[in-house]
Amino acid sequence: MSDRDDPSDPARAVRALTRQAMRPNMGARRHAEQAATPRARSGRKLIWLVPAVVLAAVTGLLLTHRPPPAPAVSNDTVPLGAAADENALLAMPAGEFRAYPFAPAPAILVLLYPTLHAQALAMNRIGAFVEKAGAPHDRVLDDAALDQAVAASGEKFDSYYFGHDYRAADLARFFATAERDGVRLRPAERNLRALLAARGMMAASAVGAIITLPPLSADPPVDAAARATILRHELSHGLYFTDGAYAAYTKEFWDGQLSADQRALFRAFLGREGYDTNNEDLMRNEMQAYLVHTADPRYFNAASVQMAAATLAELRNDFVKGMPAGWLRDRTALQEGK
Repeated sequence: MSDRDDPSDPARAVRALTRQAMRPNMGARRHAEQAATPRARSGRKLIWLVPAVVLAAVTGLLLTHRPPPAPAVSNDTVPLGAAADENALLAMPAGEFRAYPFAPAPAILVLLYPTLHAQALAMNRIGAFVEKAGAPHDRVLDDAALDQAVAASGEKFDSYYFGHDYRAADLARFFATAERDGVRLRPAERNLRALLAARGMMAASAVGAIITLPPLSADPPVDAAARATILRHELSHGLYFTDGAYAAYTKEFWDGQLSADQRALFRAFLGREGYDTNNEDLMRNEMQAYLVHTADPRYFNAASVQMAAATLAELRNDFVKGMPAGWLRDRTALQEGK
């Protein structure tokens, strides 16, 4: 039975009342008007007013029972701090979830979570959707399937990632797919969606990126040196996502400066790290971040890609020499001079 056929439907009653009030038998009406006295016609006008009044009352009642519209996201409710540079970000105390535009490149939004577990609750599902090997990239995992994917990776839930980085377009695609699939998102994921919407990063034309800076942690271990390396690594991803010149240069280096064997060595390393090696854009992006912007040897070194140290150093210097001018080139050059 359709809504139009349901006798208990209030809208049906309104439609019936409308037909009675606005579509009487026109032939009978003309005959009555010709025979009626002025007094009778005046009385009939009053009678005609009754259905109209009832119609207005019923319509108003239906309108008042409609569910209220969803509240708009207010910038006042978004945990957004003032723009900050690397030093300021690293000095931020652990506390509640906060977000800071990166001062040299405000299109990059840096997210700080109070614990690795809080970060994992907000980000792991996105990471699996966007870039993890073995996870589907055309649908969003529910909680049970996500737990299985994390277990299959050999990692714990909180250390599935230490740092995250995603472009605005991939984030919009994730949330649209989750809605399509009817996946129940966690509160931390819904808060992130509200933040992105308030920042205009869910729009189709948005150019932006988010990265995370993990807090200090004893288990799994994240010390001050690790945080600094993770931040620079993730910032380089943010630049790749938001600066066309840097992304084009990285593609040129991957395609033209690395040999086929060197690309294969990087691809193998990234596969061991759990990345989807069929995603060529991801391979280029991770190559530049590890090769040039991951100074801590605990996370990357010549042995990671089974290269001689001299060969890796030469590749790194070649990349730095050709980098487009800008804040990341300046910071990398300063690091080279130390």
